[in-house]
Amino acid sequence: MENEAKENTRNIGKIAVITLAVYAGIRWLVPLFLPFLTAFLLAKLINPMVEKMEQKFRLKRTFWSSLLVSILMASLVLVTIFFLKTLVDQIGNVAENLDLYRQQAEKLWQDCCCQVETFAGIAPGTIQDSLEKQLPKIIDHLHSNFFPAMMNETISYAKSMFILIGICFIVVISTVLILKDYKKIRSGLEKNPIGKAALQVCRRTYAAGGAYLKSQLIILVIITIICVAGLYLSGNKYALLTGCGIGICDAMPFLGTGTVFVPWALFEVIQGKYMLASIYAAIYTICTLIREILEPKLLGNKLGMPPLTVIISMYVGLKIYGLWGFVLGPLSYILIKEIYLTT
Repeated sequence: MENEAKENTRNIGKIAVITLAVYAGIRWLVPLFLPFLTAFLLAKLINPMVEKMEQKFRLKRTFWSSLLVSILMASLVLVTIFFLKTLVDQIGNVAENLDLYRQQAEKLWQDCCCQVETFAGIAPGTIQDSLEKQLPKIIDHLHSNFFPAMMNETISYAKSMFILIGICFIVVISTVLILKDYKKIRSGLEKNPIGKAALQVCRRTYAAGGAYLKSQLIILVIITIICVAGLYLSGNKYALLTGCGIGICDAMPFLGTGTVFVPWALFEVIQGKYMLASIYAAIYTICTLIREILEPKLLGNKLGMPPLTVIISMYVGLKIYGLWGFVLGPLSYILIKEIYLTT
């Protein structure tokens, strides 16, 4: 009994040490080495194709590495440019029609106030007059706080874009260099005891974490396509912009497509636009069914985590790491588990 208690205490201490090490690694080390980790993952994915091309055409490995990485990066750049151009066009369209949307919003606001006043038995114009008295204060607050903050954020985002371009350049160069000496790097790690253990943990983590990320990415893309297509067919001018935003909401564990489509459908019902409300309800239903069907099939038993554990790890991850916690939380759990089993 005493030996069992000591063993349990030792295991708890071991888990605590591993947890702290994983947290410190993800919090401080991963951001420093992220470009090179990304490059290594890309090299791992591209390496089988490089080896086939090298054997088939008898050209140097460096040539095929550079060519395939360049094709991949060029494809990503073209897709990104097309995507951003469409988004910018739609945002520009919103800006051009801002006065029209303001008039529509004012009319809708007046209708809502009238309906509330009629329902509550309040004298007509009471709600609108009281709120209009507060409007100058709200506008002053926006001018003094919101707009300056928005300008500062815009400058910050511009700086971040330049940094991101530099990081992408480092990733591309690193991927080519890793592919060039991929076999030597792999062999060197496998000969070293620490490197061998690290590779074993990485393989298991990559298998489980990769399955999770891959499944979430596939579901995100499919649901985004459904949202964009549904909104486009409904006549929405900003189908791509809105659909992408809703797709990202669906990827968040505590949001989902219902966060947007349910109130949106109710809003259209209030306006008497029952067809639009039916379309939004149908899109929401289809997206929910798609996630419920695809998630078990794509993941299966590859993740090795019960659904409750996934939700708990996501929640803890969001609390510890912030927005990226919904990915880093499950990844941390998988790392802790694999390191514990290996050591």
